[in-house]
Amino acid sequence: MKKHLLGGMALLGIVGCSSSPSSSGSIGGAGPGPALSSPGSGTAPEPPLSSPGSGSAGVGGSGSGIGGGGESAGAASGGDTAGAGSASSPGVSTGVGVEAPTTQGSAGVLTAGLWDDNLNYDFFGNYLASHTAIAGDPGFVMSDYQTAHQAFAQLTPHTVVDAALVLDTTGSMGDELSYLTAEFANISNAIQAALPNAAQRWALVVYRDTPDTDPGDAYVTKTFDFTANMQDFAATMGQQTANNGGDYPESPELGLEQLPQLAWRTGPSVARVAFWVGDAPHHDQRGAAMKQAILDALAANIRLYPVSASGTNDLLELTMRSAAEITGGRYLFLTDDSGVGDPHKVPEIPCFFVTKLAKALVRAVAIELSGSYSGPDPADVIRTVGAPSSDGKCTTSDGQTVQIF
Repeated sequence: MKKHLLGGMALLGIVGCSSSPSSSGSIGGAGPGPALSSPGSGTAPEPPLSSPGSGSAGVGGSGSGIGGGGESAGAASGGDTAGAGSASSPGVSTGVGVEAPTTQGSAGVLTAGLWDDNLNYDFFGNYLASHTAIAGDPGFVMSDYQTAHQAFAQLTPHTVVDAALVLDTTGSMGDELSYLTAEFANISNAIQAALPNAAQRWALVVYRDTPDTDPGDAYVTKTFDFTANMQDFAATMGQQTANNGGDYPESPELGLEQLPQLAWRTGPSVARVAFWVGDAPHHDQRGAAMKQAILDALAANIRLYPVSASGTNDLLELTMRSAAEITGGRYLFLTDDSGVGDPHKVPEIPCFFVTKLAKALVRAVAIELSGSYSGPDPADVIRTVGAPSSDGKCTTSDGQTVQIF
């Protein structure tokens, strides 16, 4: 079962949505990408938003926390909790992917880290080698990853951005989608302020699951094409609801399949970015379809930026990190620092910075447009794990140096 169901919550929505299994609408040519071969081959809690001075120790040293504690603000609806309180105990990490609780902070503000496996390709290879027997593995082989690594070794600057949201709208995604609904204006405004000439456009794809596994779902996918009108997009976002999705796996591959069908602008000046936000993997038997959907995004020159939510398991992390590496994107992951929702899987990486999700999304767009890596503003850092240096480096337990940005 999915972790919680929030029937009827107003979420990311679009004017004119239908309830057919697959539909499209409008809120408002694909370019070439490097070719890859088609054939191929634990959840742990994190500390909520910390009060000043507390944090967690990660691989390679201690971490720090920046942020505010808050009064408890718990709420429950259909089994979902969104609470936060105050505490003062520091957290400790005993290794990659293991952390103990620390302090809590204000509810309702999602927090996230960002990781680039192409920037840490040797470390990524070790991760893949330790995950060779996961049911549902999309089946990429090392030659696929190597081709992508070579293709994206150098970042390319762009001047304008087309960004798509690909969103799981089953019941367990209520927290994440309501946050994005509330925060979209801030995200688009921040992009506009930092990159006033970016001429941003946004599109939306929402997905649930197929009738054979979730017969109560009102649709499988709905697609809404690009618009440059941010008010229209924000208005349409507010009309979606999170519902159903009774079993754990969903159909993200069907959502990703819609991406090449969108009316992306053409030419080398356009950054094509898709943020895929989900908390459940594809069904095991759909691994090949997931692989093809990722390859189709690559062929359309779309950078996938997966965002893993609470409920993520090993298959979803592997799939999302593979999707990011193959298409030249980056892996984002929600953390427990907000105190919102169920525990989030700590990613199997040695170090990271935690910021608000909105800050991470804006930074991802800025990287695509500038063609250069950038770290978070120190004022935006809520917490660090793994004792990264100010230039974004840290050392793993076996002495390997990795780099966050």
